Amino acid sequence: MKNYLDHIKLFTYRFLLLILVFTISRLLFYLFNISYFDTIRTGELIKIMFFGIRFDISALYYFNILFILLSLIPGNFKNNKHYQNILFVLFLTINSLLLVTNIVDTKFFDFEHKRLTSDIFSSVWLGEDFRSLLPAFIKDYWYLIIIWGLMCLGLYKFYPKVNYDKISKNTFSITGLFSQTGIFILLMGIGLVFGRGGFQLKPLRVIHAAEYSSAKNIPLILNSPFTIMKTIGVKSVSAVRYFENDELSSIYTPVIKFDKTENKKQNIVIIILESFSSEYIGALNKGSGYTPFLDSLFDHSLVFTKAFANGKRSMEAMPSIIAGLPALTDETYITSRYSSNKINSIASILANEGYYTAFFHGGKNGTMGFDQFANIAGFSNYYGMNEYPKESDYDGNWGIYDEEYLQYFAQKMTEFKKPFLAAVFTLTSHHPYEIPEKYREIFPVGTLNIHESIGYTDYSLKKFFKSAKTTSWYNNTLFIITADHTAQAESSYYKNKLGNYAIPIILYHPADSSLTGKSNIIAQQTDIFPTALDYLGYNEPFICFGNSLLNDTADHFAVNYINGIFQIIEDDYLLQFDGNKPIAFYNIKSDSLLRNNFIDHSHKLKEVEKHLKAIIQSYQERLIENRLTTNK
Repeated sequence: MKNYLDHIKLFTYRFLLLILVFTISRLLFYLFNISYFDTIRTGELIKIMFFGIRFDISALYYFNILFILLSLIPGNFKNNKHYQNILFVLFLTINSLLLVTNIVDTKFFDFEHKRLTSDIFSSVWLGEDFRSLLPAFIKDYWYLIIIWGLMCLGLYKFYPKVNYDKISKNTFSITGLFSQTGIFILLMGIGLVFGRGGFQLKPLRVIHAAEYSSAKNIPLILNSPFTIMKTIGVKSVSAVRYFENDELSSIYTPVIKFDKTENKKQNIVIIILESFSSEYIGALNKGSGYTPFLDSLFDHSLVFTKAFANGKRSMEAMPSIIAGLPALTDETYITSRYSSNKINSIASILANEGYYTAFFHGGKNGTMGFDQFANIAGFSNYYGMNEYPKESDYDGNWGIYDEEYLQYFAQKMTEFKKPFLAAVFTLTSHHPYEIPEKYREIFPVGTLNIHESIGYTDYSLKKFFKSAKTTSWYNNTLFIITADHTAQAESSYYKNKLGNYAIPIILYHPADSSLTGKSNIIAQQTDIFPTALDYLGYNEPFICFGNSLLNDTADHFAVNYINGIFQIIEDDYLLQFDGNKPIAFYNIKSDSLLRNNFIDHSHKLKEVEKHLKAIIQSYQERLIENRLTTNK
């Protein structure tokens, strides 16, 4: 019996070592992203570090279940050196792999501001893009490998081992075996409680992290193995029902119909700029930025100064912009089970109106599922890297450099039947932010590694418009310029849950002076689809979770979802909602840095909450029931 208790003690020390190492990795996560978590004070950081252990234990229990079973199973055979060597290899292998995800997230978090989830196992992540970009990531973040190696070395060096000199020579006994079995069952029961996170009704989930801090700090409480584990197999949406059908439709409906009599046969060109946060644009930041051409174009455009992305990833942007489908689920629409749903989009509707439609992306065909979604959305043709004629313009990472690809885009549009819809997605301002060698030291390097590539893409955009002006279609075209999502940020505003989604949305028509000036209405990516149709005079009903930005009487809002938290920006307010109850409410007009949560002191909250609930319910029901078009 004494030997068995010694093994229990040994296992306890080993598990405490794991908790210590995971706590260190959380501290590293904080230090690497300290500018993002700059509002956390010492007392709150200690609280987060402490309660984060609850999520660490859960992940460690489930991923180490085999190690736990083999460590605690009754029997004196655990004294065998070969058996202990097997346990050691199992311990080191499993937990070294778990640490990889935490260490990778110390830098990957900078891009999406959320922990890794199970979509890292999808073909989008582990396909050709992943293999080609891996050398660039290793080159830029080589020090993460060293940190990971040192932590693994710590597991190796400090792993508690059996002291064979103190092992008693007890012989086998039935009584001892029964006693060990009873203790084993008890310990596994206790372990299960810790693994599920306690005695609460449902096992520990990502959303439980909101109990300990604000939505912004949720990623720090969590750990990457936990978020990956909790999102494996989560591919369906469980519809919520806040309202009965009649009440729901009276609060919110995504069915849009414009009362138009004049139909304009204008071309539509949508330009989606990779990672173009509003923070990088001088015209939106009192002249401080890296986009001199865009700044000059603002003087001749209708600019929405309070525009927001619906998500944090490129795969979330495309359905939002093209089909008016916001990113309100854990899995992106493109990779979800609902991606085969029948949808309407700007492409499918304009194709029915006699438009030729095409989508362009200089990346490798298949990257992020863009080509598949373009087909689902109803584009007539997709032009990717495979269709681009010059291999020498390949950037060695993602695809074709923006300058050459935008020139190709302009030239191809001269071949299209008029009117046409054409959309292009740029790529050079994506990590690793490589620009052509001939432009080294031409554009301001700035203070973030993305800034130089922003300047290059802005210059490429300038050359595109210079070429476009010489074409016959230019003066009959509405240009819509936006970004897919935000990227690295410096200022406090652009790091919080408001500015972290701030992107440009610009309408420019070279022959329509009515589309000029600045608008302060709330705008989002899902507004682009109905705005274009409104401008063209389309008057049939369609489904879209946005509103025309040309309609001042519509309800203008922006919705997001990340880390289990829904968010709506409406009027002068920002509401964060966990699916059951509001968790934060801010007046963004007087508190743009989101420092004063007045959730208990606002009469407006119930109204905004009701609207958000109706949007969530309508989206989820229509997604599940395949009712994303008005056609029967």
